[in-house]
Amino acid sequence: MSALTESDLARVRDASSCHEWLQTLPADGGERLSAIGALLGRMARPGFSAELLFEILEQLRVAQIRAIGQSLDPLLRKPLPYGNDDWQRVGMALVSLRSSRNLFKRAYSQMMGQHDDGTTRSIVPDAHDAPRVVLPLVRALDAQSRLLTLLLRHRGVPQAADWDELCVLAQHLRRTTFLDESLIDEVPLVQPKTARGLFTYPLLLTLAGLPARSAVEIQLTEQLAGHLAGRIGFRIDHGPPRETPQGPTLSLTPEHSVRLDSHRLPPSFKRRREQAQAGAADADQRRRPLGVAALLGLLDDLERRWVQPGLALLPRRAPAAELRLRFGLPKMHSADMRVKVGGHDSAASGAAKYVYGRWEQNTIIRLSMGGDDDKKDSAALLMAEGELVRWLEERPDGRLVVERDALTPRAGVGALVAVQPAAGALILGTIEAIEQVPGSDYLNLRGQRLTLRRWPGVPVPAGLRIADAMFFEDAWLLPGGDEAGSPSVIVMPAHAKSGVAALLREPERDASVRFGSVLERGPGFERVAFSFEGRRG
Repeated sequence: MSALTESDLARVRDASSCHEWLQTLPADGGERLSAIGALLGRMARPGFSAELLFEILEQLRVAQIRAIGQSLDPLLRKPLPYGNDDWQRVGMALVSLRSSRNLFKRAYSQMMGQHDDGTTRSIVPDAHDAPRVVLPLVRALDAQSRLLTLLLRHRGVPQAADWDELCVLAQHLRRTTFLDESLIDEVPLVQPKTARGLFTYPLLLTLAGLPARSAVEIQLTEQLAGHLAGRIGFRIDHGPPRETPQGPTLSLTPEHSVRLDSHRLPPSFKRRREQAQAGAADADQRRRPLGVAALLGLLDDLERRWVQPGLALLPRRAPAAELRLRFGLPKMHSADMRVKVGGHDSAASGAAKYVYGRWEQNTIIRLSMGGDDDKKDSAALLMAEGELVRWLEERPDGRLVVERDALTPRAGVGALVAVQPAAGALILGTIEAIEQVPGSDYLNLRGQRLTLRRWPGVPVPAGLRIADAMFFEDAWLLPGGDEAGSPSVIVMPAHAKSGVAALLREPERDASVRFGSVLERGPGFERVAFSFEGRRG
């Protein structure tokens, strides 16, 4: 494209020539963003004065933000995790925002040195109140806030350096009188358009727990956060977090934590609840993205997260225990699941032999594991083929947060997973939320962070022969899995019907069972309650 050639980029010398250059760019958002990124890279070279740099950046900023929206908004409708091509579009936008942030910072630093006549000094030493000097700093904060917002909106995990940068910029702005000044902005991120709102907005999105929410809930949460962010007080602390009775505290990084003063928010939530209830009988209710009950539930949850005092520790990389994770149901020779003892010398694992017809006994992993006691632990044999993941967090509600480096098999929200800690019982549950972990350059995905909702009970690999079927199907048995205390079974494929009889085959016994109610459905499985009708050895 001609707009990306060095000669064309060199023609951009001031705001007027930049405006003309922008008119030559194609309409496609991705191509426009690529061209703007090339120009930002050229502007990083020496040779631009502070005023000239700022004037050109102001022209580029509006086009950059609009191109990002045009390029990335369609991705919000795609399932997670993104493919490499889709994530690279996100990464290119993040790199572009980081470049503009750094250039605005450079313009601010140069202006600080030039405007040193003593007439524009703030009451804070080494700070300025001249609008022309402070505005580049505000734009740098805006770019960093958009970078974090973009990551959170696309369920990305911000790096510690991203949060540290946000805090440092906000600390510099607190030394001026512009924290609550209304800004002129064609593409505002928050309303009212203040630096305070730019800082607190990504913090509210973080507290809202976007990865576990639907696309409609995320959209409504962003709208509400954009209107409330400017009403929140904050204090940035160094080192360990300190709680406050005025609102939540966020432990962002080892270097920075933030205490929020959100005591002014409850009246706003009350007013929005009243508006939702008043519109419950509206004839256009069906056209609304959320029903009244769901909207009220969302408002209640956001008020709790944004107003209730407490410490919010953000999951971050740290030395953690490893565990094995396996997707889906067991894969074994279900036609013969009973363990046969006596064909192997437990004292000599190298004597393992290939035996026709024995489930899961002929894999390399099984033959290398050794004695008969190990062979009897069918769950351990299955999990030995799972991938190693890092165990980051176990929450008070029992949910687990793990981080995986592998991108295959593809994870999906609602997918069935089994987890085996190094010490402890096997865990079965589903993926509740997926976060994408970018590399340090943003351009590629390093892995995924999964939030797992666990089911009660310790799973056991089993087989099911339903009704008059000729073959067994793989399943997990969860003794005492449901709240009433009766067993439940995860079936694959999902086709169980209440009242249907089946033969349940465990590793050492068979039993006749009858299906009850379906407790939960997910991608390719059902969790079904059952009752025993008889047992045979």
